[in-house]
Amino acid sequence: MRSNKSKIWSFAVVMSFAVFCTSQVHAQQTWQAKLGGQSKDMARQAIAFLPNEMWIHVGDSINWTSGSDDIHTVSFFISGQKYQDFTVGCPGYSAPGTTFDGSHCVSAPPLVTGQSFPVKFMAPGNFKMICLVHPSMTGVIHVLARGAALPHDQAFYNDQAEDQQKSLLADVDHGHMDMNMKSISMRVIPGKASVVAGTGEISSTGAGFESLSVVRFMNEKIEIHPGDTVEWTNLDPSLPHTVTFGTEPDPAHFFPPSGNVSVDADGARHATISFVGESVHSGFLVAAAVDQSGVTVAAPGATVLRITFTHPGTYDYICALHDNLGMMGKVIVK
Repeated sequence: MRSNKSKIWSFAVVMSFAVFCTSQVHAQQTWQAKLGGQSKDMARQAIAFLPNEMWIHVGDSINWTSGSDDIHTVSFFISGQKYQDFTVGCPGYSAPGTTFDGSHCVSAPPLVTGQSFPVKFMAPGNFKMICLVHPSMTGVIHVLARGAALPHDQAFYNDQAEDQQKSLLADVDHGHMDMNMKSISMRVIPGKASVVAGTGEISSTGAGFESLSVVRFMNEKIEIHPGDTVEWTNLDPSLPHTVTFGTEPDPAHFFPPSGNVSVDADGARHATISFVGESVHSGFLVAAAVDQSGVTVAAPGATVLRITFTHPGTYDYICALHDNLGMMGKVIVK
């Protein structure tokens, strides 16, 4: 039989080892989260951090893995820093596994399905996370001191991410989403056909914004007659789309319209196509940014493109930003 002294010593060793293991877990724990999600056909995109609010300890890491073929970043700016888009970064991009303590910015490069980006948090605080591709995709990471009680575990965040994704992708209360679940609708009127070029809906949680975008042309094939005009309108509240015929411009020139696009009196962009293969690029069709106090009021957004077709033929077109997700259409003139 062991002495009481021996028993006490063994208990002390066990407890010391337990405390050591616990501190190591707190120092090294890596949490998992997702960037975006999508339906199987990629038509419906969940533009969201999943989940978009987490509580962790100082020294912990979060590893974000993209669940979408649309690009996303996970980015953290310092207080007072001006927003930059994904072509600039914060500026530039950070290496995976970088640390963030609020003194310097951190940004992943644009990520797509299966790609991951871990960040290690080295200081306590409440840090806003943003996607530099989608301004309406935000969230918060709460970093607490080591030893502080955390309200949730990884299993909770897994369930929350799944629930948020399902809720976004299943949202069908937007009128244009009910039409074959596609984002761009089309209707024909004498002398002119109208096409909705993108639709979506923004929602929010206590931590920030998330949205659903349906990246499809509704009634993607339309038949018209020579001399008719087709009008595309982007109804998505934040996601840009393009209407691009013929040769696709270099990505660096996606934003402005091609030189053969004019502007009508009501602000709509307008072009004429006279033969199959002729190139017309709408530029970004997107609603104006939301106005903020103390910032110059934004000009009206360019959301409408009209094209007049003068000769018979089959004219294929794409959204240059989302054709990889299946956003393509066809105008048949006969």
